Amino acid sequence: METEKLLKHPPVNNAFYDDLGERWYQDDGHIIALLRAEAKLKLTYLRGIFEETQLSIGSSILDIGCGAGFISNELARDGFQLYGLDQSGGSLAVAARHAPPTTRISYTVGEAYHLPYASESFDSVLLLDILEHVDDPARMLAEASRVLKPKGLLFFHTFNRTLLSRFFAIEAVSFVARDSPKNFHVWNLFIKPEELKEMLQPLGLRVKSMRGIKPVLSHWPLWSSILKRQVHKDFAFSFTSSLSLGYIGYAQKFAATPDL
Repeated sequence: METEKLLKHPPVNNAFYDDLGERWYQDDGHIIALLRAEAKLKLTYLRGIFEETQLSIGSSILDIGCGAGFISNELARDGFQLYGLDQSGGSLAVAARHAPPTTRISYTVGEAYHLPYASESFDSVLLLDILEHVDDPARMLAEASRVLKPKGLLFFHTFNRTLLSRFFAIEAVSFVARDSPKNFHVWNLFIKPEELKEMLQPLGLRVKSMRGIKPVLSHWPLWSSILKRQVHKDFAFSFTSSLSLGYIGYAQKFAATPDL
C-alpha cells in the first residue's frame, strides 16, 4: 500500500454517529439513509454466503463497527448469535432499542484495534463499512483474524480508491444527502481490492469472493433523491461485476493467525 496515502489526508469524521439517535432509522436527508438502503443488499449477500457455506443457525457472529444494528439485528432475527461492537455508545443504544426481543444479541462499546474477546471465539466476523474509517486497516484485520475460528469467514465491505468512487461515494453522496457531515469519507483511505488481499494473505485468510456494489441508476427513486436532495424510501443498490466503486466479499481463515 502506498505510504503517502496514509500520511497525507484529513482525519475521517467518525464522531457524528454518536449524536444521530433515531435519525439512524428515520432521517432521509442524512447520509445515514444511504447506509440504511445499502444494508438491504449487504444482508442479501451475507445470507447467500451463509447458505452456500452452510453456516448453521446459532453460529456466533461478531459485527465490528455495527453502528445502530442495521445488519446485526436482522441476523439475530435469522437465529444467529450476534455480538455487535462499536466505539459509539450512542449508536449502540439505538441498536439495542431496535433489537429483536431475544437473547441472541449483545452490544458492547469497544475498540476494533483491541477487541475484548478471546482468540478463535467467532464463526464469522463482519467488517462492513469500517475499514475505510481507520488509518491502519491492516491492524484491524489482524485483530479480527485473531478472534476468528479456523475455517471461519471474515466479511468486508469498503470502497475502491478510484476516481469513480471519489465522485459517487463522496461528491454525489454529499449532494443527494443534503445533511452530510464534513469528511464522512476520506478518499485517500479507500482501499484497492489488491491492497486488501495483500493485507489478508499473511493472516491466513484467503479471499473467496468479491462483488461490486453500485446504486441502481435506471430507477426513479435515485432521480427523485437527486431532485429533492432527500433519499427516497425505495433507493436501492445492486451487485455489479465491476469493483471500481464499492465492493463486498469474504475470506476464509485456513490457519491460525500468526503473531504480529
